[in-house]
Amino acid sequence: MWKKILYILGTAGIFYLAVLYGSRALLTVCGAAVLLPVFFLWALFYIKKKLKTELLFFSYPQTGTGDYLVGIRVENPNQIYLARVKAKIKVRNLATGSKRCVKVAGKIPAETVTELKGRIRNPEFGMWEAECERLQCYDWLNLLCLSSKISEKKQVMIFPDVHEINLKIGIRTRLFQSDGEQYHPQTSGDDPSETLKLREYQKGDRLNRIHWKLSAKNSSLIVAEMSMPMDCNVVCFLDGEPSLMKEREVRSYWEVVNSISQGLLNQECAHYLVWKNEIQNELCRKAVRRVEDLADFWSEISVVKMGKGADAEAYAREFSENLYASDLVWNEKLELFCNQKLLVKIRPEQLCQQLAELEILL
Repeated sequence: MWKKILYILGTAGIFYLAVLYGSRALLTVCGAAVLLPVFFLWALFYIKKKLKTELLFFSYPQTGTGDYLVGIRVENPNQIYLARVKAKIKVRNLATGSKRCVKVAGKIPAETVTELKGRIRNPEFGMWEAECERLQCYDWLNLLCLSSKISEKKQVMIFPDVHEINLKIGIRTRLFQSDGEQYHPQTSGDDPSETLKLREYQKGDRLNRIHWKLSAKNSSLIVAEMSMPMDCNVVCFLDGEPSLMKEREVRSYWEVVNSISQGLLNQECAHYLVWKNEIQNELCRKAVRRVEDLADFWSEISVVKMGKGADAEAYAREFSENLYASDLVWNEKLELFCNQKLLVKIRPEQLCQQLAELEILL
């Protein structure tokens, strides 16, 4: 604003001197000063019509930081550069309503595509939506501007951080006989409905495992190894109400859940994540066998209100047909239990160190 005031005062001063001394040269300068903003506005309008914009929201954090990038991509096909553009991007968490504002600015060279980016520092877990209503284009004296409507929204799921954790899955848990529609890809079992592999007969093989039709065709005994049914032998109870916890505690709560679930996946251990939906007052669970299952869980849990009540007793009432070998209970006091034994009470400021020193035997 002060630049506009100075420009107007300067033009008025030149006009006053031109009239006072009857100077045609000063009148010419004054006329140019009056017409110049009009020319700049016309040029801005011409450039703005051809600009192409796209809202950017990167779904992965910057290396070594918890910051996420958000910004605007501007394509300028004109042969005239823009001295300055700026935009205000509003970002909010759809579940908690938490809001952030990122301002980006810069110049746009002629016939190029430029990305103007800013940072969201350590956003909390959940589905975030970025919105930018308009892009402001300034003239070459930085006096006037024209706005270009964008009205674009973009949503990104921000996942909790994953920390190093020491998980060991015992034989009892791995080979726990449970009924399931999934089958172990490497371990044989006793389910006659699914064949794991075919091989030649070896001494000690039972006769009822011989595949007689294939044996007759190959003139040698062929044995069919049966598959082992594989269900989720570990259940993780998320017994807490994050809405009543402090922001730092909530961040730690979800980071521990993500670290444990990722650790179990790395050990090829399928597991259930169990929580209580406070609104519907029912116990919910998600089977996690692949990374995609865990991503689906985060998308689902980010939009529900979770409450207390996810425990072994409630699970037995709701899912009485499903047996499991081991369980983990993670409550809102940041206490982690394994098979009814307290393993650790997490302090948010010491989260990484405590998880690195922790050993979980299932």
